[in-house]
Amino acid sequence: MAAWQPVFESSRDIVGDDLFDLIYTDPDARKREQVANACRDDVPTQVWVAEFEDEITEFITFKMNNDRLVGEIGNNAVSPDFQGRGIGTQMYEFVLGKMKDAGMNGAIVETGSDDAYARARQAYEKVGFSGAIPSLRYHIEL
Repeated sequence: MAAWQPVFESSRDIVGDDLFDLIYTDPDARKREQVANACRDDVPTQVWVAEFEDEITEFITFKMNNDRLVGEIGNNAVSPDFQGRGIGTQMYEFVLGKMKDAGMNGAIVETGSDDAYARARQAYEKVGFSGAIPSLRYHIEL
């Protein structure tokens, strides 16, 4: 959860406290639920975790669409204590290798465009992701 705190803080700064609390109720719990759902046996998502001296350093979820032959990276994070060491890049290279070995012809990943996602974008680009299509998410209190 520590890896996502800068993302949550950036989102709060962008939309303001009131709207953030309304739209993103308990972001830690929602993120935990997303990751837990990816780990369930009945979901066609792969989950990989890396450890160093019994401490989780990173994890990644991804799925492969065998009809379209496209892989998609989902939730992933590197522990703040291990960021900036190239671990994320290695993680993406590992997963892209798994996708290629499984016959995927392409892969996609979505991320934010604000500064909180800068390291993720750098790592994605470092392993060859390109062609970023800008996307916006608007918010309104009703």
